[in-house]
Amino acid sequence: MESIRIKAYPKNKTQIKSIADFLSKVGIEFEMVEKEEFLEFLGEIESSLSQVKKIQKGEMKKESARDFLNEL
Repeated sequence: MESIRIKAYPKNKTQIKSIADFLSKVGIEFEMVEKEEFLEFLGEIESSLSQVKKIQKGEMKKESARDFLNEL
């Protein structure tokens, strides 16, 4: 299955429901992501990139994957 990203700018919840109803009616599986969830995801990515840069500069100790997973 191929995945595409579509940005829509609905003006109200009725328009959001109409989009969801249409996609369901034509048999397209979809997932709606709230803007806040996406912004949180971007924040996590930026934090991870910052850690990588600190490790590359020697400002932060590199941690083994095993130790990292054991902390989870």
